[in-house]
Amino acid sequence: MSDTTLDSGINTNSYAAEARNIVVDFHGHRAVDDVSMTIARGEVCAVIGPSGSGKSTLLRTFNHLQQPTSGEIYIDGVGSVREGRKPRPSDLMQLRRKVGMCFQSFNLFPHLSALENVMLAQTHALGRSKKDARERGLELLDRVGLAAKAENRPSQCSGGQQQRIAIARALALDPELMLFDEPTSALDPELGAEVLAVMRELAESGMTMIVVTHEMSFAENVADRLVFMADGRIVEEGDPTAVLRSPQQPRTQKFLRAVAGH
Repeated sequence: MSDTTLDSGINTNSYAAEARNIVVDFHGHRAVDDVSMTIARGEVCAVIGPSGSGKSTLLRTFNHLQQPTSGEIYIDGVGSVREGRKPRPSDLMQLRRKVGMCFQSFNLFPHLSALENVMLAQTHALGRSKKDARERGLELLDRVGLAAKAENRPSQCSGGQQQRIAIARALALDPELMLFDEPTSALDPELGAEVLAVMRELAESGMTMIVVTHEMSFAENVADRLVFMADGRIVEEGDPTAVLRSPQQPRTQKFLRAVAGH
């Protein structure tokens, strides 16, 4: 791919993803307020902050599940959102092949087995044969520790297992960037630990990740960079240990005191 350079002269090919001056308005409320951030290839960026701070809304702009009011998103040096214009359906499909996402809810098809859930996107989005999709699906279920659950339906799996199936499904499209939106928030600590272990393995393998999370230990021990958001803005960012243990901004300090108090 040839280099793609923004008007500012920044070469976007040095980043896996870039958000520039993203604004998201909801009926007069500014959920994301002029946020810019870059994600290097292979970087794990954890995003923390209070409820309603704009974390999940910002995350969803990266794969255009949320239409920004204004601003630009670049994935692998290619503009997917520019000045609030909606991309063409063909461009949107290309974007979502590059960006995988796991949600708080697992969004698995209840009538399909774990393997069929992982196969479906491959055959529809990538045009893989059922044989190839099955082989890839079994490989990924094994990677997330669920080879033995391949023929089970979601209702026969625990919440942690369902989230790991959802991760395998997202990985099946061979994304260049993975987005995680509070992936353990609906799980008890033991099941959440299973999911975090898979995410840790992905990070160690070099997967580029943006993780909206309330898991401070994961943020400190796995992420390369920590971003704290409040009121739709990035308030503080930097080395996770430095931000979590010696926050510089009063708003960050207040949030972390509240978290520690729980």
